Amino acid sequence: MIGSARRLLAVLALALIALAGPAAQAKTDGQQRVVERARLALDAFLDDPEFKDMRVYVQNAYAVLIVPELLKGGFFLGAEYGIGVLLVRDQQTGAWGPPAFYSVYGGSLGLQIGGQSSDVVFTVMNQGAVDKLLNQGLKLGADAGVAAGRLGGSIGAATTMHLGEDIYAFAKSKGLFGGFWVDGTYIRANDEWNRAYYGQPVDPRQIVRQTTVVASTELDALHQSLTRF
Repeated sequence: MIGSARRLLAVLALALIALAGPAAQAKTDGQQRVVERARLALDAFLDDPEFKDMRVYVQNAYAVLIVPELLKGGFFLGAEYGIGVLLVRDQQTGAWGPPAFYSVYGGSLGLQIGGQSSDVVFTVMNQGAVDKLLNQGLKLGADAGVAAGRLGGSIGAATTMHLGEDIYAFAKSKGLFGGFWVDGTYIRANDEWNRAYYGQPVDPRQIVRQTTVVASTELDALHQSLTRF
C-alpha cells in the first residue's frame, strides 16, 4: 500500500515537472503552447451543450483565468498544479487584454485516491478579486469566495458565503479522482513565464496596463474564442 502511494506521488511529481519545464527549456515556446491550449479548452467548453450556462458568466466577468490541464492526484496526500493565463477585460471597450501567466497549486490531506487532468476556467466577477490577483495573488476560499459554475467528473468547489461569489469555477475533467476539492488552492503570478513571454521583467499590473501586446496567432485565436461567448 505504501509502495503504491509512493509510486503514484512520484508519477504526479514528474508530470508537474514536465508541465512547468517549458519555461526554462523552450523560452516563449512553452508560453505559446499554454495560450494555444487555453484556446482549445475554451472551444471545448463552447462546443459542449452541458456548459451553455457558462456563457453568461464569461460575458459578465471582469477577468478570466484559463488553466488547461490542471493536474490533480494523490493517495491520501493530494496535490494539484497547473499553469494558466489571466486575461482582464477593459471595462470601457469590453476588449480582452494581454495574457498574464499564473500558477495554480495546492495540496490536501484526506480520503482520496486516483489521478485527474482537468481544463478549468475561473470567471472573476468583480474588480476587488481582479485587484487581488494582480497585486499579490489569492487563496481560494480565504481571499476570495469561489462557487461551482458547472464541474465535470468528481471535482467540487466550496462557496464562502461571507465573501460572496467572487469567482466561479468551470471544469471539464479527464480521468478518475475520488476525493474532494478543498479550499486552500493558491493562484499566484508566474514571474518566470511572464518574463520569458514579454522579454523583460514585468508584473501582472504592468501587463494589464500595457497597450503593446506580444502579437501571435495563438493570442488572436484566444481572443476570438472569448468573444464567441
